[in-house]
Amino acid sequence: MSLSSQSHSQSQGNEKDRKMEVEEEEEKYAKARRQSRGGLLVVVAILVVCAGLASYLRHNKRKQSRPQAGGSPSLRQNDELGFTPPAKKKTKSIAKLQDQVVALDEVVRDIKSQVDIFETDKTAQKAAKQLQDATRELLVAMYGAREPYRVHVELEFQPTIPDFAEKGKDGHFVIELAPSRLVPHSVYTFLEIARQWNLNGGAFHRIAGHVLQVMVKTRKIKHLAFQEYSPEYPHKERTVGYAGRPSGPAWYVSIQDNSRNHGPGSQQKHNPYEADAAIGRVIEGYEESVLRITKVPGSGFLGDTKKHVIIKSMTIMVPDSNSNEDDEYVKWIEPKEIMSSG
Repeated sequence: MSLSSQSHSQSQGNEKDRKMEVEEEEEKYAKARRQSRGGLLVVVAILVVCAGLASYLRHNKRKQSRPQAGGSPSLRQNDELGFTPPAKKKTKSIAKLQDQVVALDEVVRDIKSQVDIFETDKTAQKAAKQLQDATRELLVAMYGAREPYRVHVELEFQPTIPDFAEKGKDGHFVIELAPSRLVPHSVYTFLEIARQWNLNGGAFHRIAGHVLQVMVKTRKIKHLAFQEYSPEYPHKERTVGYAGRPSGPAWYVSIQDNSRNHGPGSQQKHNPYEADAAIGRVIEGYEESVLRITKVPGSGFLGDTKKHVIIKSMTIMVPDSNSNEDDEYVKWIEPKEIMSSG
């Protein structure tokens, strides 16, 4: 073979080798690209799975912490929005409520001493309403929201009563107080009389044809700040009202219908609106004990203390919070934080 032929053949072989090398390089590059794309897809798939799992876990946790069906809609909404509702406003202590009532009571007394007709004076009525609202709040704090409140009155008849040998010295009756929505100032004052009865005491000392009146031996409990009266609670037979002008703390039991002679304008002509405050009614022991007082010898104010019918105790009773029955009552237990009146 000639030299030129050998040179041509060698040149063709070198070109073929370079072509094969190029093809091998292209194949390696293509393979690397396929492997890279596959790895990326795996990573993306893993990220998708992780995101889905995290979302599921968050949803499940929120569902478990959410109130059950029937729970507060506001709480469910707050949970979904991701914030905690503000804490409820703390209620005032009994001592603070008492201070508030005492302060408002003084305001009303001051206005009462200056106006001609309290019941038609706008400033007086506004002050009275503020006192009533504050007193209702205090009543709930002291005695509970369930009403009506009751007072159990224990009597002691003395040997001067003609039926003493037959019926003995003991008697009792129960007063159910008027709703606080009508006469809160009067109700609260009467409960204060009962609460402090062991410190003060008193007795039925007046026998009249229409009422039996009680004197209260106390200087701590003031008379009413104003003549609180509601036409929804008139002076029917068996009702309990405050005596005097200004009324209280002396009180009486009506033994006839006194709606007219103790109602608005009955005690004087100048003020046609003023009336005695009716604060409750006798629901137990009326015939047996209250009307028995009328058998004591004498009438009017009894000067002889041996004829007085002594009130041994006045016990406050409140609806039983553990019972759904309306007529289930328990003895009220005085909270330690209550301060004395006066």
